[in-house]
Amino acid sequence: MLRSLAIWSLVCGFAQAADVSDPTKLMFAADRLAKSIDIISLDDLTVTHRIEPSIMVDHIVATPFAPVLAYSSIGERKLVFYDLEKKSENRTIDLPVVPRHMVLDTTGSKIAITDDVDGGFALVHAYSKEILLLLPDFPATADVLFDPNDVDIYYSNVKAGTLGLLDINTSETYEMQIVDEANQMLSSPSRSLDGRYVYVSNASTGEIYSMNAYSKVIFNTFETNGIPARPYTTPEGVFLYMMDRENGRLVTIEQQGFTKYADLDLGEGVDLVTVGRFDRLNLFSSRHNRHWHIVDNVSKKVVKRGTFAGLPLNALGSADGRYAYVAFSDVAKVAVVDLEKQSITLVDATQNGSRAFTIGLSNNVCH
Repeated sequence: MLRSLAIWSLVCGFAQAADVSDPTKLMFAADRLAKSIDIISLDDLTVTHRIEPSIMVDHIVATPFAPVLAYSSIGERKLVFYDLEKKSENRTIDLPVVPRHMVLDTTGSKIAITDDVDGGFALVHAYSKEILLLLPDFPATADVLFDPNDVDIYYSNVKAGTLGLLDINTSETYEMQIVDEANQMLSSPSRSLDGRYVYVSNASTGEIYSMNAYSKVIFNTFETNGIPARPYTTPEGVFLYMMDRENGRLVTIEQQGFTKYADLDLGEGVDLVTVGRFDRLNLFSSRHNRHWHIVDNVSKKVVKRGTFAGLPLNALGSADGRYAYVAFSDVAKVAVVDLEKQSITLVDATQNGSRAFTIGLSNNVCH
């Protein structure tokens, strides 16, 4: 209790003076139990402002090129926009779709909202704050994937066993069969840097599929012999990471020739990856355990490992690839991992741990 009061006193003291208008210099952590969002400076790693939102925040996105924060509530089915310059909410949208998933596009101007239980899709413009496209009968799907052409959106249709493609200009969908059986445990899609290949994992079979985005056919199938996490492609475009969230196996594929680069046993299941500069030093962690591993892509070895103070909610990389930021769901802290020094700094944030977390500009562009 005293710790919470101390943090709140610090926040109050700087709340009015702090400039939080540039999202690229900020982290945002929404509290797990309370209606509050802490804004953390990436420069001095302190909470500089606390937002008291009108809703309980389940998802949060920050547009990197404008002072706009958007957060949603699953229970209240609302999307709220917050003006970071004026430090006030300026628009609330009652959503016709339950916002169980919310993804920002690569330009930072559009927000895709989906529901993996009842289905439905909404595309919202982050600047005009209007719904651009609404598809009530859209298949139930988790996080969608924006193509770099800013027209196509990929999604996984678990019920049909397909990889779907939505053209936002025409509102038409095209579904590509990837498995013969329906109701497979398909991950959200990921893509190569150039958008040529789209990847989907199947936790039901242990397979990961590489779909050619132009021919619309499966180019390659990989085996993990476990339960694969969502595939991840690196910001430099060199590697595809296939992670076994059951056994801790990590397989690295060179995307240019689709040849195996490395095959490591991390010991514990992983489903989060943060990539360092030049795709070299990478942090692997999990939403299901507290263990972390830093892998050197040159030596193809784990160079350091340890245990976090809390259970990771999410992990994001800085735009320059120097740092990884990890929010915890059960501890009122955020970890800042210096990938090159392999050191960790803990930042006091939130009162009860994080329910939602983002940074204003990340290198997680193909996921």
